[in-house]
Amino acid sequence: MSNPTQPTFEQLVNIVVEKFDVPREAVVPQAVLEDIELDSLALIEVALVVKKRFGFDVPTEELRTSGTTADLYDAITAAFKAA
Repeated sequence: MSNPTQPTFEQLVNIVVEKFDVPREAVVPQAVLEDIELDSLALIEVALVVKKRFGFDVPTEELRTSGTTADLYDAITAAFKAA
């Protein structure tokens, strides 16, 4: 099995900006995902990008659109630690 690399918050910001055309200044830790128009399908896409770029799965059932960008990052880092 490969040794995945933990993504940084800045890398998550880049994914959201590039993939979903969200303005960079809107992707701050306290941003509510719904407010930056990331729905449940978008969160699944984020999980797929993370898997492709970093080599580990993020359980999508833990991703909530009512959470914040920081919550999303926390879910990603928890998945990394479990990998």
